[in-house]
Amino acid sequence: MADITGIPPQSIDPDQALWPNAGTIRSSNQTNAAGQAGNAEKPTANNKDGIYVKDRLEDKDVKPEKIIFSNKLEASTYLKLQQLATYGGENIQEILEAALTAYFVGKEEASRPLPPKVLAVLRKKYPFL
Repeated sequence: MADITGIPPQSIDPDQALWPNAGTIRSSNQTNAAGQAGNAEKPTANNKDGIYVKDRLEDKDVKPEKIIFSNKLEASTYLKLQQLATYGGENIQEILEAALTAYFVGKEEASRPLPPKVLAVLRKKYPFL
């Protein structure tokens, strides 16, 4: 094509061509998700507090009784989670909630109240607990 027009062809990332929405986080509000599919925000440091802009709570549709947390998963487990979300149209938050809820069944320790000092520390950060 460059020979005919003199303009070199743009290189196309095969992953982007096959899965244009891969890596885009869908909102739980489906009407909102359609409008956000094309504007995935690049993480840029917020100079004020050193938090990536994409990680700021003000920019997310997070209910106050929900807690954002992070943990480490085996790479193969994370890959399966992403595959299910991508190909199955599943919501990762719902998958994790269901898996943890099922795991807690029969675990007496999960029903025991926390020691008052531990609970007090958590309530300082999360008053709705």
